[in-house]
Amino acid sequence: MQTNYQTSKKRLSWAFLFLLLLSVMRVEAQEQITGIVKDSRGLPLPGVSIVQEGESIGTKTDDSGKFMLKVPKSGIKLIFRSIGYKNYELSVTSSNNIEVVLEDDIAGLDEVLVTAYGTSKKASFTGSATVIDTKQLENVNTSNVAQGLQGLSAGVQVTNSSGRPGANPTITIRGIGSLTADMAPLYVVDGVPSDVDLSAYSPSDIESITVMKDAAATSLYGSRAANGVIMITTKRGASGKANVNARAAWTTSDFAVKFPERVSPAKQWELAWEGLYNDARDFDELSDEEAREYASNRVPSVFWNTTPIRDDNGNILRNYRSGWNMDYPIGLDGKIKPEATRLWDFDLFNEAFNYRLKQDYGVDFSGAMGENNTYYASFSYLNDKGVHISDGFKRYTGRVALNSKMNDWFSMSNSIMFMNSADINGGFDARVFRVMPTEYSAYLWDYETNSYAISPFTGKPQLDEGVGNGRAWWPRWSAYGALTEAKNSQTDNLQTVSALSFRLLEGLSLKTTYSFQLIDNFYSMWKSPERENQLLPSEGYVQRDSYRTYSHTVNNVLTYDKTFNDLHHINVLAGQEIYSYTTSGTGVTRSGLALPYFKEISLASNDPTAWSSFGRYGLASFFGKAEYDYDNRYYISGSIRTDGSSRFHPDHRWGQFYSLGASWRISEESFMENTQDWLQNLKLKASYGEVGNDRVGSYYAYQALYGPTSYVGTVGVRLNQLENENIKWETNIQTNIGLEFSMFNKLSGSVEYFTRKSKDLLLNRPLAPSLGMDAILTNIGDVQNKGWEVDLNYAAIRKKDFDWNISLNATSYKNTITSLPSKEEQFNQGVAIFKWREGGSRYDIYAPSFAGVNPENGHNQWWKYAFDESGNIIDQEKTENYNEVNVNEQRINQGSVLPDVFGALTNNFRYKSLDLSFMLYYSFGGKLYDYNFSESNVLRENFAAYDNLDRRWQKPGDVTDIAKIYTYRTFDAFSNARYSDQYIFNNDFVRLKNVMLGYTLPQSLVSKWGLSTLRIYFRGDNLLTFGSAKDRGTDPENFGNNLVGVVDASSGVPALRSYTLGLNVSF
Repeated sequence: MQTNYQTSKKRLSWAFLFLLLLSVMRVEAQEQITGIVKDSRGLPLPGVSIVQEGESIGTKTDDSGKFMLKVPKSGIKLIFRSIGYKNYELSVTSSNNIEVVLEDDIAGLDEVLVTAYGTSKKASFTGSATVIDTKQLENVNTSNVAQGLQGLSAGVQVTNSSGRPGANPTITIRGIGSLTADMAPLYVVDGVPSDVDLSAYSPSDIESITVMKDAAATSLYGSRAANGVIMITTKRGASGKANVNARAAWTTSDFAVKFPERVSPAKQWELAWEGLYNDARDFDELSDEEAREYASNRVPSVFWNTTPIRDDNGNILRNYRSGWNMDYPIGLDGKIKPEATRLWDFDLFNEAFNYRLKQDYGVDFSGAMGENNTYYASFSYLNDKGVHISDGFKRYTGRVALNSKMNDWFSMSNSIMFMNSADINGGFDARVFRVMPTEYSAYLWDYETNSYAISPFTGKPQLDEGVGNGRAWWPRWSAYGALTEAKNSQTDNLQTVSALSFRLLEGLSLKTTYSFQLIDNFYSMWKSPERENQLLPSEGYVQRDSYRTYSHTVNNVLTYDKTFNDLHHINVLAGQEIYSYTTSGTGVTRSGLALPYFKEISLASNDPTAWSSFGRYGLASFFGKAEYDYDNRYYISGSIRTDGSSRFHPDHRWGQFYSLGASWRISEESFMENTQDWLQNLKLKASYGEVGNDRVGSYYAYQALYGPTSYVGTVGVRLNQLENENIKWETNIQTNIGLEFSMFNKLSGSVEYFTRKSKDLLLNRPLAPSLGMDAILTNIGDVQNKGWEVDLNYAAIRKKDFDWNISLNATSYKNTITSLPSKEEQFNQGVAIFKWREGGSRYDIYAPSFAGVNPENGHNQWWKYAFDESGNIIDQEKTENYNEVNVNEQRINQGSVLPDVFGALTNNFRYKSLDLSFMLYYSFGGKLYDYNFSESNVLRENFAAYDNLDRRWQKPGDVTDIAKIYTYRTFDAFSNARYSDQYIFNNDFVRLKNVMLGYTLPQSLVSKWGLSTLRIYFRGDNLLTFGSAKDRGTDPENFGNNLVGVVDASSGVPALRSYTLGLNVSF
């Protein structure tokens, strides 16, 4: 494998060098054309694309609207394009000071969409897609560009469940299409499916992002398009003068939603006393006096073990190393004694989470070499330290792109991107410090001097590394504990894309593209023997894992585009693609570190555990597409793709996928002539098609798989996966009907209805236990999504000095399981329970029903139901015995965690050189199980207590939702955190997603400094959050394991509120 890789690498290097040399050889004399482009208000337009008709190389206007372009001769035709404006064609007869005025195009009909293996005008496109352009991407202020897609497109659900730097969001396009297979969309970068994580890309390198949502838009990607396609077009150079753009941004952050207030150490000791007193009275049946004495004597051991402090003569000075000036600081009345004082005041949470700096720098160069070669080169550096003491993400990205026109019939393009990143993950620590009590300090206390112990090495307070500190439950944790644990992931990404384009005949062209992608990842983990491992003693261990994946993609696309008699237009393409993917990995773990400074495998003492893996996947494809339109009114399209995937048995390896689309521009009909003064566009469109999903989790899904085992010292093999040669593709059948419109030169938008039915879903079919395997993977399930999308844009004000634009998008859909092999499948996320049933939803959450707190004794109550033969509830009664309701039939459907509607409202303002924008992201409907909130309502021995407990039941007659508190020994029987609908809430929320205020200095000023533009801006992200989750101290998107609707122990750092100061400079 290594030899093959080295051979491929050498061939790639020589091929790339050859193409690079060819790129700079083509030079010929040309004529220079200069000019300026303005809008209808007389304002200069930056970023307007200008190309010679029939050519691919052109230029763009600079920030002052000016351009310079070299062409072979005068008398040629130039095409001016810019999103939001009508295309303009100009036959050039003079080369000096051309002035072009572009008309507003609220409908965007001339907008060019990047589509599968080509481009298409928005007016003729029959599918469903959303274009996110450079201006929108300027507002992306994340370590991962995918996080910034939230709210920018209808139908796209982006769940940013983690605030960790570089974290990947979950992106779902028009609902889930599978119950077990990969549900992520396909990412296509510069026309090539990408294996590289989007965190590898700098937003400043991206020209546009196109989200393709229905079969008419995605079917040319066949077996990998079931979950939608996100197409990324990177920036390229333009002819004209060289441009240099530099940017810098500095960000600091805190939590978007403030965590619940933890009580003071004094209050927590008093609550612990109350819990012990209730234990003694209710379970030990002690008298009031005995219970008070028991609680006062027992409460120190809730937090501290007996670890005596002695004087020089061996006399015991005190038994507990607590934060009080005495062993027993709490009196028989359950209150802190007046003479008791705190030795230290330390907040673990504030030490673990604090404001840290994020730095983002970048520079790019673009221009022309000679008259037929353009270049783009960029470098960026990101250092995001997050907010948690053990988090961090660094990224270095470099990219070079070259375009060359060799002659009238041959051109080429080449690009190479390299990224190196370092990801430091605090993991479990992020949650631990939310639940640690305020009693503990991160530093050692010297009880003789009554001050922090001073390190003889640093002269600073000595970190408490866990040795002999006397804590109960948390002896080896501290706010700085992450410094004695390291989880680092180093990744190198390399991606190249080279393309050769041939103009064979008029209207007929051939494009050949080759891409190589390489991902190297090295993961290391070290735990000090002085740290606990998930609350259990640890010997310490070291882990080293190494992964490598690489892929090759080659495609050839033949395209014919022709217009006849100015009425008939056809576009036909046929193509072939080969994709090869290889992955491998090795790793070793070894425990038994004698010293906390031993961090290498060779320094551990126990037997190592090693592993290795290898996988290979290939895809061969043939595809074609045909489009026809008549008189810019009637459009039809059809596409087909045949894929052969190595994941399936040869008898079922090949699958066919297709789409049909049509649209009708009603506004162009003669009977609509009287509406043209107010109705600029009215277009009805529809599409139907099938796409597939072969990402079924295993490269060898249909084969029998074996693994090692041993019995009584004898080594053998065991069957891990049963063979099933009949496994085939999961298929998505998609329908889309939409209406696009624009009117009054102000309002434009679309309304679309879609259905997405997934059939032949891969599920585990149960088997008889006597067969030795409990299930076999089989195509036996169906699921369906149906919903609506609305996308509106309104140009409220368009004046020379003032603009105001409003956009709104909304999505609503329902999910239904239409076929399931068994009566019921159950899926657990932590303690949350989801049941899959025919007619139900993948998102339905089931739980016992809470019946309130008994005002007489303070105990929790739940509803116990009686059912008829059909499963309908016919009676109910209250019970205080949770075991009676913690059974399958008593867990009833509490609703769906899927929102009823979600979307965003965006406003953009400009006053002269001042710009302001903000986005409100909203989600209404859907349930949320809030495990973290349930923890804040319970008194867990030696865990943090929260001010919610002020509402606890304390005496007969109290009406409240928080029961009587007990200590940990009765946690299982009387826990206030019992799983039920008590902690399942409606998850309506609105979030001020971003606000940006910028100022562009006058050009007359910056030109004196040798600059083209200088812009300063302030940006705020997640500044405000509204909703009941926020009121509970829970972030409404902080889902565990990226599962919508569940906030639990696996939820890490929630969303951050960020403040950014930025600077953009152009030369």
